[in-house]
Amino acid sequence: MTTIKEPLVSIIVPVYNVDLYIDACLNSIKHQTYKNIEIVVVEDCSTDNSRQVLQPHLKDDRIKLVQHEKNSGLSAARNTGIESAIGEYMMFVDSDDIVDSRLVAACVECAIKTNAEVITYGFTPFEDGLEDTELPYLAENLVIESGQENHAYFDLPHFAWLKFIRSSVVKSASLHFPVGLYYEDWPFHWHLGLSTKVRYELPNYFYLYRQRGTSITGSTGEKLLDLFVIHSKVMSLVQYYQADEVTKILANKIIQSHWSILTRIDAQYLSAALAEAKNSEKLMKLYKYESTPNLRNNIITTIVNLPNSIDLTALKILRAALKVKAVFKAKQN
Repeated sequence: MTTIKEPLVSIIVPVYNVDLYIDACLNSIKHQTYKNIEIVVVEDCSTDNSRQVLQPHLKDDRIKLVQHEKNSGLSAARNTGIESAIGEYMMFVDSDDIVDSRLVAACVECAIKTNAEVITYGFTPFEDGLEDTELPYLAENLVIESGQENHAYFDLPHFAWLKFIRSSVVKSASLHFPVGLYYEDWPFHWHLGLSTKVRYELPNYFYLYRQRGTSITGSTGEKLLDLFVIHSKVMSLVQYYQADEVTKILANKIIQSHWSILTRIDAQYLSAALAEAKNSEKLMKLYKYESTPNLRNNIITTIVNLPNSIDLTALKILRAALKVKAVFKAKQN
């Protein structure tokens, strides 16, 4: 790879209360085989020892530390990173995760060969507490072959950290993460896909995702209600871009999300969640969205469309049945 073909890559790392993990994360980025990188660390006013742990890493002149004046959340930290990044390409790494040393090199090579605006790749989850030798690293004799994505991109996981992006796309489309909401990766994922035409996938699991007990993905509380706001934002984006060809994918994802929310949200938020799901269903009907019929989609859609006098009762019966099933399955195991 010649110097001319070594574009600067900005790697954005939001940091908040990750003193146990930031060393492993930054070391995995610093040891990338591709060296022309800047590491934009956005410190979001941690209350643990994260800032102290960061100090030795600042000796690497590729690391740019941006300090927030007040804690503003993950979305704001990522947005700050976007504003601070100067690379021709950018990507995100969460500060408790780890990346394979070949990730950036593979993405740059693919971008140069294909002129891709977005490159996606896979991830492997691992349990918090594993030793370095136990981590699920890829084989050394890895074969890297990219494939072009069309609408398949929209079926992919929404995570921002599974994307290598041409920075000019982010700037021209004014891509950002919604501040003050959880599940912020949804609108970014869709907006990015709707704003680009040349998308490629590396079918390699370059990203190691740490599963922690505090993860938002396992929430059963009030945070789940934010998903309904997020769904509305994404539907508005699809309408704005008149992207009728992806509405079925979105409808399936929203209905699957309804199932997840309504079957596991804490009981005190169940009525509010059901009311939001009804509003979402009305909006999908207005936009003439059609989903793929399957058992879960049919069950949850039927319940959401029941009259107000019986919908909550039907939902509670479903939740009780699922609990019985889970107990039975656990006893069998």
